[in-house]
Amino acid sequence: MSRRARRGQRTAGWSERLAQRLSDHRSLMIADAVSVRRGTRWRALPLATAAMTALAVMFALVAQNVLAVNFTSANTPHQVYTDRINGTDAAAYLKAQQLNNGQEALAQFGFNQATLNGLCLVAQQEIGGIGNVSMMIIAGEKVDGTVDGSDQISADQLFFASKDLTGQGDQIAKLTLGQSADTLGMGSYQGDWLDGGAPGAFGLQAKTMNISHLDGESYGIDLQGQINLPKLRIKVLPGAKDQSDCAAQY
Repeated sequence: MSRRARRGQRTAGWSERLAQRLSDHRSLMIADAVSVRRGTRWRALPLATAAMTALAVMFALVAQNVLAVNFTSANTPHQVYTDRINGTDAAAYLKAQQLNNGQEALAQFGFNQATLNGLCLVAQQEIGGIGNVSMMIIAGEKVDGTVDGSDQISADQLFFASKDLTGQGDQIAKLTLGQSADTLGMGSYQGDWLDGGAPGAFGLQAKTMNISHLDGESYGIDLQGQINLPKLRIKVLPGAKDQSDCAAQY
């Protein structure tokens, strides 16, 4: 049995129980929101706090390299911001990804190794009886458009799916565009992510890929290796937040 499979067996039961717990909390929040007209609007807030506590525990374990991360895709994307990502052994291809409401054609990006100068992830949601809220996950140095080199985030075997990504690429080395997607390589990584590329389809491969001021719309993050998350914070904020709100939360 592979190392990855053994780790999966150890964490699968805990992850499934946590997922069920979060699902139960979400169902209760929705049920309470429906009862707003009967004067129970604020009953949803303790449930939201409990759900966020469970998320905080999960991310704390991730930060300690106890759990890998795999966020399944939702119907609504979340925004990912970082002042700079330095990636080695990078690859990308197009693939239809299953969402809750059907399939979507997305670009699949992968880095065998990556370092990030700051991370701010924002997910927005409309909750009945409460209104627009945003969950913000921040780590590392402040995401404010500058790089000071402190509290770098390092990640191994980092993958994400996106259909809208902007930034400034620099120091890109050994870049191949148009390589058959089924022949892509990522250095020492030999996992199943590489099996997703279709023969003859467009593929991208680079030994080094650095992107500054990255703003990505992500439908899912898959971390098959390990990650460190210094200065991790998880916050629930009223209203629809975006990159301009990240720096103020440090």
